[in-house]
Amino acid sequence: MITWMQKHKKWLISTIWVSTIAFVGAGFVGWGSYNYGKSNDTIAIVGDKEVPLRDLQNQYNTLYAQYQQLFGGNLTKETAKQLGLEKVAFNSVIQKYLLLNYADSLGIIATNKDVAKKLVQIKAFQKNGKFDKNTYLSVLKQNRQTTAMFEKQLKDDIVIAKIQKIFASDLLPSEIKNLSKLLFSEDKVSIAILDINNIKIKISNEEIKQYWQKNKEKYKTNKGFKIAYVDIENIKSKNKQEMKKVALREYLKLKKNKSNFTKEIVLYENSDFLPPQELSKIFVATQNKVLKPIYNKDHYIVVKLISTIKPKALPYQEAKQMAKDDLIASKKEQIINQKINNMIQNFTGTDIGYISKYKTPTIKGLTKDEVSNVVKSIFNSQKSIDKIKFNDKVVVYKITDSRFVKYNKDKDGIILETMSDLKSNLVFANLLKQLQTRYAIQSFMESK
Repeated sequence: MITWMQKHKKWLISTIWVSTIAFVGAGFVGWGSYNYGKSNDTIAIVGDKEVPLRDLQNQYNTLYAQYQQLFGGNLTKETAKQLGLEKVAFNSVIQKYLLLNYADSLGIIATNKDVAKKLVQIKAFQKNGKFDKNTYLSVLKQNRQTTAMFEKQLKDDIVIAKIQKIFASDLLPSEIKNLSKLLFSEDKVSIAILDINNIKIKISNEEIKQYWQKNKEKYKTNKGFKIAYVDIENIKSKNKQEMKKVALREYLKLKKNKSNFTKEIVLYENSDFLPPQELSKIFVATQNKVLKPIYNKDHYIVVKLISTIKPKALPYQEAKQMAKDDLIASKKEQIINQKINNMIQNFTGTDIGYISKYKTPTIKGLTKDEVSNVVKSIFNSQKSIDKIKFNDKVVVYKITDSRFVKYNKDKDGIILETMSDLKSNLVFANLLKQLQTRYAIQSFMESK
């Protein structure tokens, strides 16, 4: 996901614009632990403007809520950290303040009338279809916002929207017609499908053993963790809070060597001894460290890491099946690549007719998703003949003809939206690049 965002930096502009409104109802997500070189409320200075921590928190909350939806409600703070949402939020806020500095130089402002007009349009603040002050105050309170804070951010958004409007450019009728022909152009395509499952490989035991000998380092035992532990069972049917107190008392005794661990076990990274998030605490612990009580299935466990067991090479008999599977896969890959090269050099395929980005055909032997990927690959590639690999098949295609379609005025909306966004994003990308050289950026973000 982050890779996608890095390739599409233009998304930041629209994120800046919707940040204040999108923040409403997004909820509060705890921000990381940081030191700030200037004060606890200022995370950076851009030009002559101080960037407050609350703007960063709001931006992060908005991004977190958006990705929570993408992850189907399963996004965790740890995953958000791996995705780099903190950095994305920070960069977004810095870009926002670059634009606000630029707005000052142009004399662009947002009036109270502008704010009021935008405020009454926000559905989260409406009751029975109309703006309701009590609802407004209640929603802001739930989101840990004051009216002054929220309306200040709303003003910033309005100012940035005014800058966007300056750089917006309309398309001429002739441009729309020509772009329509280009965007909806069609390619005539022939395809051939190679079913990988039809490729049969025969190998001898001697070949498998030779392959294993050359690749021994690939086949090792899992990393192990030898632990000592005490299982604090809930004998008297106490509630979780009461059990936690009992477990903490035992934990302190064990930590001070006033009590002894009663059991030992070796765990591996795929163990079901504890839930994955709890196992990870053991796997990153230092040797002889006594971990705080871990709750699991109505009881607590106190664990001490005794030692780490390094992976070691598996003997041939244990690694044989894995080596066999890898050897077959390797041989299949060689045969597939040779077949693909032969197909490309002497191509004979099935004509599927004319296709476009907006005209997806039905292709026998391919699922809807696979067809969609084939069409996308064809129009993203600059080759007239190429291949697309799937898990169990390879599609080789050849473009045999291309044509422009007749102009259709009904599709002007798609053209205008696509090209307007493209022009705006290109302009803003260059603008931000220039602003970074015009306004000094001083960051006070430093992880603890």
